Amino acid sequence: MLFSSLLFLYQFLPITLFIYYLSKERLQSVVLLFASLVFYAWGGPSYISILIISILINYFSGLAMGSGEAKRRRKTFLVLGIILNLSLLVIFKYTHFFIENINLLTAIFGVPPVLIKKIILPLGISFFTFKGISYLFTIYRRETPVQRNFVDLALYISLFPQLIAGPISRYRDLAPQLSGRTHSFEKFSSGIRRFIMGLAKKVLIATPLSYMANQVFTIPFEHLSAPLAWIGILFFALQIYYDFSGYTDMAIGLGRMLGFEFVENFNFPYISCSFREFWRRWHISLSTWFRDYLFLPLAYHTSRKLPKEKYFGLRTDKLIYLIATTITFLLCGFWHGAAWTFIAWGMIHGFMLILEHLGLGKILSRFYKPFQHAYMIFFLLISWVFFRSETFHEAFVYLSIMFGFGSQSFQWNMLSDYLNTGTVVVFTTAILGSTRFFDKLSEIVMSWTGSSRLFVRAGFMHIMNIGTLVFMFAVLALSTIYLAGETVSSFIYFKF
Repeated sequence: MLFSSLLFLYQFLPITLFIYYLSKERLQSVVLLFASLVFYAWGGPSYISILIISILINYFSGLAMGSGEAKRRRKTFLVLGIILNLSLLVIFKYTHFFIENINLLTAIFGVPPVLIKKIILPLGISFFTFKGISYLFTIYRRETPVQRNFVDLALYISLFPQLIAGPISRYRDLAPQLSGRTHSFEKFSSGIRRFIMGLAKKVLIATPLSYMANQVFTIPFEHLSAPLAWIGILFFALQIYYDFSGYTDMAIGLGRMLGFEFVENFNFPYISCSFREFWRRWHISLSTWFRDYLFLPLAYHTSRKLPKEKYFGLRTDKLIYLIATTITFLLCGFWHGAAWTFIAWGMIHGFMLILEHLGLGKILSRFYKPFQHAYMIFFLLISWVFFRSETFHEAFVYLSIMFGFGSQSFQWNMLSDYLNTGTVVVFTTAILGSTRFFDKLSEIVMSWTGSSRLFVRAGFMHIMNIGTLVFMFAVLALSTIYLAGETVSSFIYFKF
């Protein structure tokens, strides 16, 4: 079930909210858990068993860790719980990848290929698996007590607003909200506004961008020109941002309607001037997860093993950063998809971070901000080519065309087919929206009343409130019309 579907908007969500607020406070979590299981099972009843197994693994692993004080016991059950969580992920997401690559290797020696039935990837398994591991680490580090209430832990892992594509909220952040939440008209109304704006991002911006990007990427390479190739990857870069940030906005909005406060997941990543800054702004819940549960423990473990001396001309601290960053972004790329192109995408980001750490960052800081921003966007777009491509061959051919090698001669009439009035409006809005333009515009408008008299400010605020209400209704109506008349693409991060 998609957030951006009429079924969810006008049936599932209203019914869930109605029953939730009619229920007594002690039953509200049970109502949400049941709604979350129904929401997940809607995509396929077979999925629900995987989710329940994940919940049981983390519940009993947590109980085992909390039943004794011995650190060795807690560590044993932490490792066991992580292995069981990752086993689910590997079996359902990576089995085909491993079998295909093993078959390629064994074919060299004439060994017949291993054939298995197609394994369906359960929606959101990468996200709820990482939430489960977050819970186990939180218990192991004694950041919160063990959750002995099965309903509360099951709700944490399966909460439908963030079940399929995050954000990956830490257990320590949501634990107090599982047992008691604050509800207010202000929180509920802000949740509605946030949800509607996320819906608009998905339906009115990301979906048209998806259509335009797909048109460019389906052009035969022999007919593709360099300018069109650059425009295609720009379309895709904006598509993935608005698709995923739109989902996050909807998830945060839904959470507020239900009394939750979820972590922010995006902070204008495309205004970054370095890859280090980009990963502080892009998919924040994932980047901090990898930092806290992989990068930092790995760096700490490595620092204990290496003596304080130089290796390959590098100080130990820099070598540790290189090792930890390489492993972290290799696995980050692999987390995104079971394909070598995703691994290449992750390694490009890891490589750029290492270069910035080794001195490129200091060199760039001496240049003007626009140059730093251009550097980041340039290499980011190159990395998105690998993310978008199915194979290395497709990626390298597309990149060669972007730089003018083997590309079709530039023709304005072909370009005009993709840059019509509607496309230009969506593209311009997407570019401006990926910056702080609209925030700054809002601040300027609000500042006009700063020195006005009290009754003028009051009148202006009433006008602004009415205008916001009308705008939200108009956006919701326009999105509904679009949903009723068009096929909206599924969220791009569902497959991760």
